Amino acid sequence: MGIGQKLRYRRKALGLSRSELAKMIHVTPSSIANYENGFSYPKPDILISLIRALEVDANYLYQDYLPDNRAGALCGRGLTEEEAEDVLRYKDLTERGKRLVRFIIQEEYERQQAEKWVEYPCILQGEPEAEYGFLLQPERRRVRFRKENLPEDAEFCFQIRETWYEPVYKKNTILVLKNACAAHNEIGIFKLDGICYLRMICQLEGECILRALSVNEPDIKVKDYNKLECVGTVLGQIGGTCEIL
Repeated sequence: MGIGQKLRYRRKALGLSRSELAKMIHVTPSSIANYENGFSYPKPDILISLIRALEVDANYLYQDYLPDNRAGALCGRGLTEEEAEDVLRYKDLTERGKRLVRFIIQEEYERQQAEKWVEYPCILQGEPEAEYGFLLQPERRRVRFRKENLPEDAEFCFQIRETWYEPVYKKNTILVLKNACAAHNEIGIFKLDGICYLRMICQLEGECILRALSVNEPDIKVKDYNKLECVGTVLGQIGGTCEIL
């Protein structure tokens, strides 16, 4: 049974004339006749209105429209034997049973999709201070991104707001860090006498140097009288889709 035939069958089952149905979805009676006779196909918004007016779901219209092999091709793979059996059982269910199955599938799908995303606290780079230094914004935000893009041992994130670190890191890059002191030749956020720097720390012949990530910046030699602390060690940067919340 084609889609047009199903529309006609359901309309008559509800005792509606073409004029009455047309009035419900704000089209002309001739449009309903064209849909039912297969001369034209309803646009997406009209189709949704038809589904609501006729109190059916998309499965009612499409369950016989695509053969199993075509459905498998659209999904990128064929149906397994078990999946094919499940589809056949689904078709034999009442409308109430089908709604229950779809509800369970949707709930489980949303649960698993949510598990693939994670949220971490995010510090934003604040106002520039001194030469290539900056303050940290007092407001803490959260960043949401895909779990597979999470480096091991990650504890918080930091968003770069300047172009100082190119080509190593571009503006608006979100770095992932752990709460640990950076070791020799590791990149971290360092607070020197109250001003923050994104640098690589190097220990050379008893000297501590904060090495710049860009040729435009000078290295900083840390003196004995300077107060130095490590805010966190950079583990990497977030790839793929992410969102500051």
